[in-house]
Formats: sequence, C-alpha cells, structure tokens
Amino acid sequence: MTNLHFPNRSATRSFSAKWYSKFQWLEYSISRDAVFCKPCRHFPEAAHERSINGFKDWKHFSEFCAKHKASRAHAAALGKMDGYKQSHQPGRGNVINQLNNDASQSFIERNRQHLMVVIDLVLFCAKQEIPLRGHRENPDTLNKGNFLELLNLVSKYDPEIKRRLDELPNNGKLLHHDIQNEILEIAICMMSPTHYAILADECKDLSKRELGAMKERAVGFVETANMNAEAISAKILEVVEPLQLDPALCVGFGFDGASVMSGNRGGVHVILKKTFPHAVYVHCNSHRLNLVLCTAAKVSPGISTFFDVINSLHTFMTGAHRHAKFLEIQKQMRPGKKTMELEQSCDVRWSSWSNAVSKVLTLLGPILEALATFSESSGQTKIEADSLLHQMQTKKFLFLLITFNQLFEVSDFATKGLQSSTLSVTDCIDLIEGLKDNYTKFRNENDAFDKVMALTDELMNKHEIVRWDTSGPRKRRLPARLDSTYVDSTVGKSSHVQQNSDLQNIWNDILDKQLMELNSRFKPNSYGFMKATAACMPHSETFGDKAHIQQACAHFSIPVEDAEHTVFVQQLKRKAQAISGEKKEHFPSLFEVLDACPRDIFPKMNGLLRALLTLPMTSCTVERLFSAVKRIKTCTRVTMLTGRLNSLSLLSFEKELTASLQYSDIFKVFNSKPRRLKL
Repeated sequence: MTNLHFPNRSATRSFSAKWYSKFQWLEYSISRDAVFCKPCRHFPEAAHERSINGFKDWKHFSEFCAKHKASRAHAAALGKMDGYKQSHQPGRGNVINQLNNDASQSFIERNRQHLMVVIDLVLFCAKQEIPLRGHRENPDTLNKGNFLELLNLVSKYDPEIKRRLDELPNNGKLLHHDIQNEILEIAICMMSPTHYAILADECKDLSKRELGAMKERAVGFVETANMNAEAISAKILEVVEPLQLDPALCVGFGFDGASVMSGNRGGVHVILKKTFPHAVYVHCNSHRLNLVLCTAAKVSPGISTFFDVINSLHTFMTGAHRHAKFLEIQKQMRPGKKTMELEQSCDVRWSSWSNAVSKVLTLLGPILEALATFSESSGQTKIEADSLLHQMQTKKFLFLLITFNQLFEVSDFATKGLQSSTLSVTDCIDLIEGLKDNYTKFRNENDAFDKVMALTDELMNKHEIVRWDTSGPRKRRLPARLDSTYVDSTVGKSSHVQQNSDLQNIWNDILDKQLMELNSRFKPNSYGFMKATAACMPHSETFGDKAHIQQACAHFSIPVEDAEHTVFVQQLKRKAQAISGEKKEHFPSLFEVLDACPRDIFPKMNGLLRALLTLPMTSCTVERLFSAVKRIKTCTRVTMLTGRLNSLSLLSFEKELTASLQYSDIFKVFNSKPRRLKL
C-alpha cells in the first residue's frame, strides 16, 4: 500500500494510502480522484451528495473522516453491511430460510404477545362500556384515559410488557386511537342462519342523529338523517346486504307501528318485501300491548289527572331538601325496611306506569306525612304540597290507585313476557289471550270490584280521609237552544264522584276500553301462523292436523311430505306419553318440539319449525341495544363518530360473542395491512 502513488492534481496535497489503515471503510476512485465510504455507498440510509460524488477536500480530509465515522448514518450503514455479510455466510441457505429462523420467530412472537395485550384491553373497555381515550394523552397528563392507564397498570406487574413499551418505537407500540378503531372494526366483523328475521327500531343519540339497528344477532347502527320509508329501507339494505344472507330465508320483519314502517302502500315493510319475498311484517307485540294499556290513561279527564298527580309527586320529591325529608319520614314510619324512590311514568314504557303506581300505594303513608309537613312551610313548596294533598285525600284517588295497581299486577306478566328474546308465536298468543280472559272476568264479576272497594275503604279509615272527590266543576249554563232538553253528562268532562255507583262506572269504563283495544289490536284471525304453530304442539287440540300447516308451508316454500309429517307426529305423540313406565317428555313451547325434530331425519319439518320460531314477536331486544348506546355515548363522549360507537355498542351488547373471539383470526386481518411490526 505504501508503494502506491495517487494523482497529485492539487499544488501540494493528494490522497495517501496510509488512510486505509486508519479508516478501513474508505475506498478511493482514481478516475474521480475522490474518496468514498464503502458502507454508505452500498447501503445508504438516504441519498447524499458525498455518497454519489465522493470527497476530495484533502486539506480537511482528517476532520471529515472523524466526523463521518461518528455520524448516525454511517453507523446504520455499517449495521446493514454486517447483516448482509452474515446472511451470505456459507450454510445459511436462502432468504426465506433465514426469515424463518429462531431469532425471527422469537421477534414475531414478541410482537404478537404485545398485540394480544392491546386487543385484550380494547375489548375489556368495550365490554365494560367505559371510555378508552382520555381528554389528553400526552406524557404529562395525570389521567390519560382508561386504555393507557390500564396498560401502565398491567406493565407494573409484567416486566415483559414494560420492556416492550420502553423498547418499541412510538409508531410501533400500536396504541394510537386509529389502531383501537381498527381492532374494534375487525372484532365486530368476526361476530353468522338458516332462517332469519330483520328487527329495526330508531332512537336519537346525544348528537341528535337518528340511528337504526338491525338484529338477528345485533348487526349495527346507521345514521338515518332522512326518515321517510325509502330512506329507511335503503339503510336497512345497506347493513343487511354485505352479510350475504339469502333473501329467500328471511321470514319476517319486526317494526313498530309507525305509519312509515307499517303503511300498506309505501311502508318500509312493503318496500323490503320486494327483496325478501317470504318475510311477514309483524308489529312488535310488546309495542302493541303498550298502546293498549296506554288507552287506560285516556278514558276520562279524571283518570288523566290521576296520572298527572302521580308524576307531579315524583317531581315534587326530587328536590334536594324535600327528598332528604321524604327519606327521613320513610325511616321513621317504616323502620327496618329499605327506603324507596318514587318513579315517573313514561308513555313508551308501560312497566314504568306500573312501578309508579305500586310505589305510591306502598309509600302512601310517608307521602301524605311528607306533604303535610311541607304544607306548613311557605312559598312555592307550600302551594305545591297543598295542591297534591287536595288531589290525593279523596276516595276517588285511592280507588284509582288500587284499581290500576290490581290491573297492572295482571298486565305485568304479559308485558314482561312479551319483552323476552325467546318468545315464540304460541307464547305470545297465550299471554294476550290470558290477559283478555282476566280483564273479562274483572268486568263481568262483581267480586273484583268489591275487593277494590274494600281496600279503598280500609285506606280511607287508616289515613282519615272522608272526601269523595275534589270540589266539583262549576255548573255551566246551557245554551238557549238546549232549554227544553235534559243533559245528563257532557262528553270529555270528568264525572264528579259522589257514591259507589260512580266509582263502578269508572271501573267499567276502564275495563271496557281495555278489552275493546285488546280485541281490536289482537284479533284471533290476525295471529297469522298461530294455527301452524299450534298444529305442531302435542298439547294442542289441532296437533297433527296437516291442513293447519299448509299455509305456512306454501308461504315459506317448505313442502312437507305426508310421510315425513305422519312419522314426525307419531314420534312426538309417543314422547309426550308414558310408554312402558318410561318418563314422558314435556313440550311447553316450540323450542322443545324443535329439539325433538332432528334435521337429518325430518329436514322439512325442522325447516318449518325454525321458520315459525324465527318470526319476530317483539323488537324489545333492539331497544335494549339502544340502552347500551346511551350508556356508552354519554355527554362527555358526544363527539364520538358512528363507526366507533357501532363497534363499542355491539361488542358490549354481544358479550358472549366478544368473549369467543380468537386472537389468530384478528391477527390475520390486522396483518393484512403493512405494519412496522412483523406479525
């Protein structure tokens, strides 16, 4: 090397071979009379002028080499060059073999373990309906949100997680909210029918956007700014079509009774019928029963006033001072019993009416005592307390309180039953017909009325109430044209109660209105496939009559042959009877019948039973999903977009499916996009 001579193109200086021993990475070009860094030229981190044209300032050459040796780019190029040399050693095999070696597998496994922790924390927050993000998530923030705070808590007890968080680059830790959204979207895609039904309802979230939800299992939400039939139908199809479900297998639609949904000409069910030809529109039975019961509050102005007083009581007792005093009086008058809160009635939830009446009846003594206490004060509190006492301390009020409590005790069984997600057609009919029978019995027999009157008199004596009614309305002068006529009562006016016969008239009016509405909204000939369902139940009088299932078979295109039907009926009869001392089987509902009808033996009957069971009886489960939405999208999370809300709500609502998600399935989808971390 010392014998080499290099061009001396400058007056005094030129490159010297002695530099090779000091900087082994140098290489010299005679043609360009310039020096290069071999690692940086072959493995450059970024294009640089000196990597292309070289360096030839011999006066500052020593400074340049020292500075370049200490640079980050040079160190990175050296690392790449060493890695290249190592990969080309004899016996290492090709690149594919090297990627599959133990070190690479360990690196990938470490990344997967890190992603598993991230997935678990995201799904945990979703199932528990708690926010993932904090208001601020920078390092100086004391509360970075549930997701990051949980991750920090876990890392305190797991050194490996702590090490990964310290070593991984910021854009490789997978903690960004976009990653959270991606994991949520993948999870709900993993969450799949022979027959199915479409249930839809609507509500407004806190950002005032209309939301619609589809359900066999919960599928999701869509924003519905336009609420006409065409727009709603398009949104339903927008959610259902990507699921690639066979339209011929859709057996029903379950909607509320709004005209936009139920209209026979341009309603949503009519439009959807073009896509789902076998689907039957079912007005949610729970909603229909709620409409029936709500008519009880509109029988007369006097009854409307009664429910207004119930709600006014709840409002009055919610004041901080009043509420504390009310609880104190409860403890004094009901020692050893748990204090209770009054409830407000709501038109869309009939159970709230029942609870409101029941609690006022239970707490009547403490309520009257609290009102009497407040009536001795002054100002607006005194005025409101006096007014409520005036309305409540009458025989009419006590009679209505006991009457509706009695009626609600009977209707509650039907109301709660119709909210069941496992309700079948026969169960629905039995509940409604049973309610009709009970109301008819109350109407036609005097025992029920006499019982109510006895309880009313008992309450009057207990609380020393003597008035029949509030003071009657001012007697209005009749128009001159009616001078020669006798007017017994006027339409729309509350009748003044003066004797027991007046109360019996109110009793009869309430029951007559209820029965009329029940018979109008639940007609026996409008039960649709009730006959087919009954013909499949062993305890039914029509069990085994094939004529009763023909309509359903034709509608759903399920041709049940005579031989299959005959053998199925015979087998079910034998199971329903005690044979040779064996214990007989009970078939209380169609679900047990389906369990006794194996698909491989009775394929057509099994398909018919599934179609009948899938018919939507109620949309209450959809409304429960809306309840989950309201718990998740609180006032502090009002800016949450629909996509994230959709994912969080479904993962929370379908906890069973969320718990069954497999990491490997999520990894496969998550890794389909380019990532900094190898998975």
